[in-house]
Amino acid sequence: MLERCFDPELVNLAANHPNVRPFLGPASLGELDFTDAVADEKNWFLMGRHGGFTLAWSAPHVYEVHVFVLPEGRGKWAKQARQATIDFAKENGAKMLWARIAPAARFVSYFARQGGMQPTGEMIHTLGAAYDIYLMEV
Repeated sequence: MLERCFDPELVNLAANHPNVRPFLGPASLGELDFTDAVADEKNWFLMGRHGGFTLAWSAPHVYEVHVFVLPEGRGKWAKQARQATIDFAKENGAKMLWARIAPAARFVSYFARQGGMQPTGEMIHTLGAAYDIYLMEV
């Protein structure tokens, strides 16, 4: 369903899709380029038919999750891909996953909670905005 991806063009295509990009930070950043992040072996990019997930290394055994699922993959495919991502993380030594989610992105927080993430009650201020922090142990 998902495979580890080392192709930054594929990741950039999914991340900058007009139905995905508005949810990946402020538009003022312009087009996103994950070339350096994909090249960093500590980061894991898992991609499939309808997009994928990034597990960005943030500390030993701790990864920040980003979701790049295209509209046609939202629903059953996304739920299965989410579980495959969690399984991959666990099998590869991750102990904790976390995400920053814009408070207004209720569908994203719902998707995160369905997968086992919980809000911490804390916020992170980055990229000119405040984001709720969600996390889960794996």
